[in-house]
Amino acid sequence: MSLFKQPGWLRGLEIGAGLLAVILAISVFAFPGIGVATLIVLLGVGLIFAGVRSASVAGYGRLSKGMRTLGVITGVLSIVLAITVLVFPGLALISLVALLSFGLMLYGIGTLSVAFSLKAMATWLRGLAATVGILDIILSVAVILLPGVALLTLVAILGLALFVAGVEMCVTGAVGRTWLGDVAKAAEDL
Repeated sequence: MSLFKQPGWLRGLEIGAGLLAVILAISVFAFPGIGVATLIVLLGVGLIFAGVRSASVAGYGRLSKGMRTLGVITGVLSIVLAITVLVFPGLALISLVALLSFGLMLYGIGTLSVAFSLKAMATWLRGLAATVGILDIILSVAVILLPGVALLTLVAILGLALFVAGVEMCVTGAVGRTWLGDVAKAAEDL
């Protein structure tokens, strides 16, 4: 297996997860009146996909132990936060806002750390990863700073984050040169 080119099954998995995230985002936009329970389920599942994707960095044995550990930590924390939201749907909306914001923040920090620490990664992939990371962090801060804003706004902000992450997964999966492959190659070059 080439470090730059993903196997077909992994590309398919990434495209499938990306499409599912986009579908979930569209569902969030299309049906905001369904209620907080649907929002909890849709966004919880989105955080699980994002967490699994981040944790998958551990599968690249040629990465430094620190990079693999960071990927696993951010991925596991995103998954734990998603499960917490799904298991305890009766938590107050403020708790939901805090948990989801924290998950977005962790995912954004993880993506930014990859973009800025591996200089040998292709420039366009570094730019894409940095953009997604910055957008996730901005959205996370917006959610924390505006807890009293209507639920519809929360739906729009978090739906957008799901949409952006889904599109990014689809593009990198379709190209077959996801940042994960370049991460492994860049780490090898260190």
